[in-house]
Amino acid sequence: MADELILPEGVSTEALKDLFEQNYMDVSLDSDGDLIVQDSFRCYLRPDPDGRLILVYAIFGAADGVRDAEKLAYVNRVNDQIKMIRASVAASGRFSFDYYLPVEGGVTKQSVVMAVRRFLSCLNKALAEDSANVVA
Repeated sequence: MADELILPEGVSTEALKDLFEQNYMDVSLDSDGDLIVQDSFRCYLRPDPDGRLILVYAIFGAADGVRDAEKLAYVNRVNDQIKMIRASVAASGRFSFDYYLPVEGGVTKQSVVMAVRRFLSCLNKALAEDSANVVA
C-alpha cells in the first residue's frame, strides 16, 4: 500500500472509506456524505468534486459565556503555535480546525492515512492550548 498512488480522478468518499477501513480505523459516513474518522477525536474528510484536494476538518463548540475576544485569542494562539492546521471561529461561534491535503499529481495511500493521523495529533495539541477553557 505504501507506494500505491491515489490520483485526483480516484478520490471519492467511498475510496477514502475503503482506505481507512484497510488501515483498521473507525470510519463511517454522515448524512451529508462526509467521511467520519473516529480516533481520539472525530474528524471529517470531504474530497473536492475534482479530487485535487481533500479537506480534513473538525468542529467543536464554545464553552458557555466565552467572549469573542477570548475565542479569537485562542485561535490566534493555535495558528501561531501549531502550524499544520488552521483554527478559526465560525459565524455560529463554534471552533473549526482544518487542513487541506493536496492530491494533484498523485499522493500515496500511506501519505493520506498519515496526514489524517497527523491532523488528529495536531488537533490534540490545539486542544491542549485551551488554557482558558473556551472549547466545549
